[in-house]
Amino acid sequence: MKIKQILSSLLFVWLAVSCAEETPYIDMDQTEQAEVTLGSTESSSETFTFSTNQTWSASDDADWLTVSPTSGGEGNNTLTLTAEKENRTGKARTATLTLTTATLEQEIQITQEAGRYIQLEEDTIRVSREGGDIQVYFTTEMIEDEYAIYRTGRWLTQEGQSTRSTYTAYVPLTVLPNTGEQSRMAYLIFTAAGEGADGDPFATAVIVQEGLLSSYESTDYSADKTVRVLQEATRGTGIPIVLMGDGFIDTEIADGTYDEVMDQAYANLFSEEPISSLRDYFDVYAVTAVSRNSGVGTWYDTVFSTWLEGGGSSLIEGDNEAVREYVQCVEGIDIDNTLAVVIPNTTDYAGTTYFGYGTIDNMTEFAIAYCPIINGISSELFRTVLCHEAIGHGFGKLNDEYAYEGTMPSNEIEEAQTMQTIGWYQNVDFTDDTNTVLWSAFLSDSRYANEDVGIYEGACTYSHGAYRPSDESIMNSNILGFNAPSRQALYNKVMKLGEGREATYEEFVSFDSPETQTTTRATTISADFRPFHAPQFVNRPLKP
Repeated sequence: MKIKQILSSLLFVWLAVSCAEETPYIDMDQTEQAEVTLGSTESSSETFTFSTNQTWSASDDADWLTVSPTSGGEGNNTLTLTAEKENRTGKARTATLTLTTATLEQEIQITQEAGRYIQLEEDTIRVSREGGDIQVYFTTEMIEDEYAIYRTGRWLTQEGQSTRSTYTAYVPLTVLPNTGEQSRMAYLIFTAAGEGADGDPFATAVIVQEGLLSSYESTDYSADKTVRVLQEATRGTGIPIVLMGDGFIDTEIADGTYDEVMDQAYANLFSEEPISSLRDYFDVYAVTAVSRNSGVGTWYDTVFSTWLEGGGSSLIEGDNEAVREYVQCVEGIDIDNTLAVVIPNTTDYAGTTYFGYGTIDNMTEFAIAYCPIINGISSELFRTVLCHEAIGHGFGKLNDEYAYEGTMPSNEIEEAQTMQTIGWYQNVDFTDDTNTVLWSAFLSDSRYANEDVGIYEGACTYSHGAYRPSDESIMNSNILGFNAPSRQALYNKVMKLGEGREATYEEFVSFDSPETQTTTRATTISADFRPFHAPQFVNRPLKP
């Protein structure tokens, strides 16, 4: 009996200890507070120490902050927090770092001190179509040698030097008359001296000049949300593509302008191989969207609220939920597998794709590609950028093959590799090993000896740490069509969505005739080319 009592007591103690050990905790060093302050300069960093008895992950909500490492195990851990950019906003900015274990979350506020700045009196300046002289006023504590001013738009000229007294200054400009129907935009970009117009701006002033149609507002919305069938699939189950425009008024619907743009966008989408040869697998629709104003931007009332960041950036934002609503105007559409293409009514150079609607265990193919009528409806850039954004990113889930910044962070590599497990990003890799790189089969295949297939460093917008399969392609400088690994990824995607099966390498090679290994247009990089903004990974489910 005594032995049983002892065993029972020991079991009770063991259970109590075990329960205590199973309770997750996150303890910060006694000298630490739940906040960290970084200096205003680029690469300013601090460390943060904590302990936990569980595996953990770290995430943040700011594009100017990096955290390393982003995951770990139990025990004492030290994070390094680094400001990737100088804080040029004119005020301190904050981000939230979240530490997560099995059942706990600990939030730490990260503050970056204010640094050098330029503060505009007005971010957007509106000018009548007659034009005239204007002044762009700003304040700064910097001396003139510390910053530079760049402008876009040949119709915007600078008359004399910028003038300042103490902290207040202005730039004198002359705006030429606008004889066109559409309004137009130009940018005044303030960057650090020596960085050039593509540098991280202190501020960007937007100059908007009215056109002949700027003051007109739509009155007839009867055509809104009507659906036009451009093509019905004759092979497979039908992969849906839905085209729509933003910033088109009722008169542009009535006179055929809207349909003309949609028809050209439709033609452009199927102008590159292998999609050209696989077009019979697609259902293609055009949904009419009647906006109140002609043109796009924050100052226009449009269906999808399309907004171009400008100032050297190609980022486009819009009301993605409104886009989804118009997609569903197509009766019975399979929205999870739909590619939505929005054509903003502007000729500006821009383009952005949004995807990642779901979780890694339940990811949809739904994507939204925004591409303006770059340089006009018949321009080569409108065609190639639409293929890059809509077919490359939106449908094929390919990544960018160009580079314009340093080394790819390890956490971004891990995220990309996770997406590769579900068939995304098949045109990039993170090794230069010829035996294990994703496109290794092409490297040793004599049938592709005439193609530029290799392992080239620079991809995913990063110069180091990521590799692409060809020196040039439509996913790089918008020329030379899709390279062989990208064509394979597109072919595989069509077979998966259109026929519900996985394609083999040899099947693809048999399909990939010599005609699909070349392109008939765009062999020279356009003088207007600039690398585009990276596709935006939404990382949330589609709303019902």
